[in-house]
Amino acid sequence: MMERQIILTLKNLCSTCVTGIYGCQWKKNPPRPNKKKERIWWLVLSCTFGICVFWFYCWWAMRNDYSNLNEHLFEKMHRWLDWSVILLTLAAFIFSYLLLLMILALCHFALGLLLYLHWINKVAILILVLLILILMIVIGIKWKEEWDTIGLSLQVTAPFLHIGAVVGVTSVAWVVIAQFFQSKRRLFQIVLPMFYLGVVIILYFIPCAISSPCITKRENLAPRPIMMGHRGAPMLAPENTIMSFEETVKCEASTFETDVRISYDGVPFLMHDSTFERTTDIAEVFPKKVRSDVSNFTWSEIQKLNAGKWFLKKDPYSTVRTLSEESRRNASKQHVCSLADLLHLAAKKKKYVMFDLRPPTNLCHPYHNNSHSIVVETILLSLIHQNQILWLPDNKTDTPKDFQMIAGEKLAPETLRKENIRTINIRYSSISFSEIRNYAAKNISTNLYVVNERWLFSTLWCARVSSVTTNACHIFKNMNEPIWHINPGTYLAMWIITDLVSFLLIVSIYFIQRSKYKKIKGEPQSYQPELLAETGEPQSYQPELLAETEVKMKEDSEDTIL
Repeated sequence: MMERQIILTLKNLCSTCVTGIYGCQWKKNPPRPNKKKERIWWLVLSCTFGICVFWFYCWWAMRNDYSNLNEHLFEKMHRWLDWSVILLTLAAFIFSYLLLLMILALCHFALGLLLYLHWINKVAILILVLLILILMIVIGIKWKEEWDTIGLSLQVTAPFLHIGAVVGVTSVAWVVIAQFFQSKRRLFQIVLPMFYLGVVIILYFIPCAISSPCITKRENLAPRPIMMGHRGAPMLAPENTIMSFEETVKCEASTFETDVRISYDGVPFLMHDSTFERTTDIAEVFPKKVRSDVSNFTWSEIQKLNAGKWFLKKDPYSTVRTLSEESRRNASKQHVCSLADLLHLAAKKKKYVMFDLRPPTNLCHPYHNNSHSIVVETILLSLIHQNQILWLPDNKTDTPKDFQMIAGEKLAPETLRKENIRTINIRYSSISFSEIRNYAAKNISTNLYVVNERWLFSTLWCARVSSVTTNACHIFKNMNEPIWHINPGTYLAMWIITDLVSFLLIVSIYFIQRSKYKKIKGEPQSYQPELLAETGEPQSYQPELLAETEVKMKEDSEDTIL
């Protein structure tokens, strides 16, 4: 008897906590909710949680391009903030809040309590779903190429998502089957199992549609993709500086990738942005020219700028703390690098050079029409071998025949061979794995940019990509194999075992619940909180109310005797 009392007390305490947090019902006699409306709100909560899970996953998949987002927003707002961390924190908070509400709702079902969601939580849910949809629409408009990244990531994570989804639907089987036996509505008893079993069956067979390049035999793995340093090694040093490219050499990358612009007096130099605002101290040196185009400065003026202190101050990749004191001192002394200095380093270290040439946009610029000729002349005057220059087609001019031509878009293999092009340079999400294999079969290499995450590098490795342009060469150089790859036979076994265990658990739960409710029907006097919830009676066992009732009955009896 004492054990039963303890169990009932604990159950009552759990019920109080669940209803208190979910619906702010801390009173002994809470108001009776409208069951239909509350079930609708539960569906709204479930849909919002599903949208939030998808958004949280999307934001994780976009992690590879966080630096692009920060640079884009800096260009618009002229203020540096690590927006990726802010938005990731927001996404994690929203996910945690909705996950808590979902767990509390499931606890209501498990304890046989009537759902009652407080209006504050209802308003919060509507605000959050609206916020998530707005963010998704903005990304769809302003950053639409990221949707291709999400599709690519699904091919990588699908095997793990399948197992997680099967575990998830199996874990709620107890609640679903309990609701099936508790319900007195025939329609509900038909719709609920049909929906649940439909979801289960889809999840059991969805691996038939999963195609991941990393489900492959070990002997079929290609060599690790060759690396090209994107603006050098910008995680270890200020981008587009000599120090950055020296770090690229240490990373064993084969190529320096950069951006070339022309100064007002005709000197080619390295700079990605159209202004010096983000990557130099121009606000201190030339405060009135902060937002002036970089091509409007002479080379002597450019040499006065420091191109390293911003890196230590803004820490764009959160890597400064990993640098030694010597590296930090070296970074603080960096200046804007000329193309001639880069070519000298490339010739010395025997590295290839690939760059985007960004001609002056000012029509009055002295070298507006012949910037390409200036760059070619600079290359020919340097010590670098012409074969070490990877020339992109946007750099239009009569190029020396020894330059290696690189295509910047997908073209038919026959067209590429006709133009003597053996490599294409394209964004990683703009080409499919089948196209990569097709190019490889025709002896055409693919270089994909910009690859910064291990999962993406591993996926492209499994897909037999020839090379990648990256900010993270220091990370990838230590990878001896993809972070995951699995034999097709092993994955098949995992698939079958997962589905079989899930099926056996669901069947076992069904028979346990069935025997339980058969026993309950044979004991109508027993305490049944689930049945009380269905009939709208008090939601949980409340011994204090029972005691008050007994006292009142005793007083009424004494009054009658008198």
